Amino acid sequence: MAEFKLKIPDMMCQHCEKRIRGAIGGAGGSVKALDLSSKEAVVEFPGAADALLSVLDTAGYDAEII
Repeated sequence: MAEFKLKIPDMMCQHCEKRIRGAIGGAGGSVKALDLSSKEAVVEFPGAADALLSVLDTAGYDAEII
């Protein structure tokens, strides 16, 4: 599994956090850290960065690798 650090500008509340954790977990990854104030997350994901960004896009969140 690869580790990615993400910026997720639309992540604002605990509902967003739950939705993001669920989407990533459902795709076989895990969220190692998530900070709502900085809108950043550290994620372990079994696929490529493109696949991770696609999972988040499907969940309704634009994200970028930082």
